[in-house]
Amino acid sequence: MKNGFTGVFAIASVLKILVLCVLTLGSYLMYKLYQFSGQINQHTELKISKTFIFITLFLYMLSLGSLLHALANWQEPDILNVMIGFHVISSIFDVTWIIMVRKRINLIAGANKGDKLWLNPFITSIFHVIYMQHKINQGLAKSAI
Repeated sequence: MKNGFTGVFAIASVLKILVLCVLTLGSYLMYKLYQFSGQINQHTELKISKTFIFITLFLYMLSLGSLLHALANWQEPDILNVMIGFHVISSIFDVTWIIMVRKRINLIAGANKGDKLWLNPFITSIFHVIYMQHKINQGLAKSAI
């Protein structure tokens, strides 16, 4: 099966990505999405809007900051109630970005449902960039043979 990962993506440690995603409270997830998007935009015609990326990262930073503020001020539950709507909007942008990257990786891989390199939407929704990197590693290892 021909895939186009070579020259677009690089092999990276899935365990390292998992650990960094946990230790950074998900911030590394956003970094990896940004990195994947940059690689996709640089090497393919399947562009992801830089404006969309900026808005999503901005919303994520505000969401994370407000969550940390609410946790530091847990005695005031009204703070969290005010931010719920904001977190929902941020989450919608995050999920949309994950879907956009997933779709483009599937197109670059030339993968269809059931193929070895196809990114399953359910598994992607749980493991995000960890699963994406795993499939990229598989594709690059296969093309090196």
